Amino acid sequence: MVICGQEFNFSVLNANDMDRFEDANERMQQAGRAEEERFNRGGVRLGDHMRAQARLVMACIDEILGAGASARLGLDENNAAPIYDVLDAINEACMAEKQRYTSRIPKPQPMNREQRRAEKKHKHGQKPQAVSFPAQPPAARMVERVDKAARRKALLAELAALDD
Repeated sequence: MVICGQEFNFSVLNANDMDRFEDANERMQQAGRAEEERFNRGGVRLGDHMRAQARLVMACIDEILGAGASARLGLDENNAAPIYDVLDAINEACMAEKQRYTSRIPKPQPMNREQRRAEKKHKHGQKPQAVSFPAQPPAARMVERVDKAARRKALLAELAALDD
């Protein structure tokens, strides 16, 4: 992988490299939290805190890209800007490498109208299953029939009263 014009033996598609990347990042995060706590307790000058943070990131870069990588890239603990530039370059190189191989995956061909309709029908054409409820006991069905019969009789009586 080329980072800031220099070739490094690292690939986001290599599982061993990604394990090393993950481990280095985790160690850097833990050390960063410890350094932050030390700074928050007080007694540490801001410049010393910045140098400590820079050393942590440089150690992470060395672990990921190989021993001496931060020196090869011209990084030092007194200036954070080049460190951020290198981190951006690593991120861009990783994304470019990933994109290079992702673009090789064939994209599905667009479907014509008939195919789209067939797929839609296949996805949405299946009607929902009917929900079956337990059958009513015979007594409940009988009460329902009696209620319907009584209602029918009352309605017929009202209708007859209207006709008279």
